[in-house]
Amino acid sequence: MPTAVLVMGCGLRSGHGRDQIRLLHEQARRRGLELIGAEKPANLSFADASRFSALVPCEVEDSAAAAATMKSVDADFAGVLAFRDLCVEPLAEVARTLGIPAISPAAARTTRNKDLSRDRLREAGLPQPAAALVRDVAEAREFLDATPPGPWIIKPRDGMGSAQIALVRSAADLEQAFDGRPQGSPALIEEFVPGPEFSADGVVVGGVPVITALAQKSMGPSFVETGHRIPADLSDAQTALVDAQMKVALPAVGLTRGPFHVEFWTNGTGVVLGEIHARPGGAFIPTMAEYARPGLEMYGLYLDDVLGRGAGPSAHHPQRGHAPPDRPASRAARLGVRLGRGGVCRPVRRFGPAGGSRRPDRARHLVRRPARLRRGRRGFGSRGGRGPRPDREQHRLRGDRGGASRAVSSPPVP
Repeated sequence: MPTAVLVMGCGLRSGHGRDQIRLLHEQARRRGLELIGAEKPANLSFADASRFSALVPCEVEDSAAAAATMKSVDADFAGVLAFRDLCVEPLAEVARTLGIPAISPAAARTTRNKDLSRDRLREAGLPQPAAALVRDVAEAREFLDATPPGPWIIKPRDGMGSAQIALVRSAADLEQAFDGRPQGSPALIEEFVPGPEFSADGVVVGGVPVITALAQKSMGPSFVETGHRIPADLSDAQTALVDAQMKVALPAVGLTRGPFHVEFWTNGTGVVLGEIHARPGGAFIPTMAEYARPGLEMYGLYLDDVLGRGAGPSAHHPQRGHAPPDRPASRAARLGVRLGRGGVCRPVRRFGPAGGSRRPDRARHLVRRPARLRRGRRGFGSRGGRGPRPDREQHRLRGDRGGASRAVSSPPVP
């Protein structure tokens, strides 16, 4: 009988990363499972040791090295999870080596490379923007000539965190778009997809994608995400279309086990899927999803699936009722970050009105210590400070103004 869950890349420093470990630990413990963490030696000290029965020094971003290390660990693993994109391919190789149920190395490679994922979705008959790998300005100009009128997007084929994304409106923008990219390294260029951006999060249960949250994104400069709202502002028809496309898309890329985080846009009545990740969403999305659907346990769904228990009542908190994962949200959650000019973002002491939400009942600080924000050519970044500790810092909203960052949970507005 399996007794443990392996967490690849367990040294999570961000507040939302540590919060995900908390959720996983609580839900695994209710199923009699312990967590074993693996992390690069330099990052191992960042892991919350109280959540793990063992911590293993391991090169978790190197597939061969990770598989070799984990072969020597004496444990019976029910499943394996990763919260960082760079750990997804090593996770798949470790799972293959140890016989842990997980996605295949080929599927992991497909989800990590946007061009391969676009190809699989297009082959499955799903609407996708024209896209190509290019290595220099000349190749990019050929793509622009073949796909007028624009605009277009250039980004790394395996990038993450909105890094090195450039909007190209004409060939005159190409030189700047390629400035600073590794010479000769392929970049993905594709047609720009207009419309609001969303994400679908969930777990593949019994081979079928189960969506646990549809989140609406707010975007800042250079396509940097600045917030999420659950439930998303989608019609019933759009929600049904997202669900139908997910049931085609995830098998098409080989994601037939475990959690998923899929980005998409709506354009009129249509839906266009974007990047597919074989990991949970970040930015407190799992926490927000469980708040919006009382009783839901996202990691419980995953654990019950790998344990062969299906999506029964044990996938939900025993003291909150047995809410099915497809039950509509009964509450709303919103997280947002205000971006200004470069400077110091000081700790949030007070909150203003909750942006139109009624009867907000909980707010969590996102900035505890001063953090310097720098505006670069491609957007904003932070330096210094530490992530939030939502388990320690819960505050009632106050009516006065103030606050550079905030997370608000409230009942939905009819």
